[in-house]
Amino acid sequence: MHDNPRPGIAPPGTPAHEHQRRLVLELAAEPPPEGDCPAELAAVLGLAPHALEAAADALVAAGLAERRAGRLRASPQTLVLDALWPLGR
Repeated sequence: MHDNPRPGIAPPGTPAHEHQRRLVLELAAEPPPEGDCPAELAAVLGLAPHALEAAADALVAAGLAERRAGRLRASPQTLVLDALWPLGR
């Protein structure tokens, strides 16, 4: 068995885990069609830019988020999960 069955996702109970949780929720809940600006997300979530970028990198590595043209968005898989089990509602 693997030590971490969730590659890229920080262990529960850590600040990085909470950042990742909050970011994926923000990306999935009523996402703008063009995606979200990382600097604006950092401000909305109250995260330092480097913490937001670390969380984004982890979510991208795990297949939960995508980067396009300098913007962040939920991956199609995350949007399907949100449609089945609403994350932010």
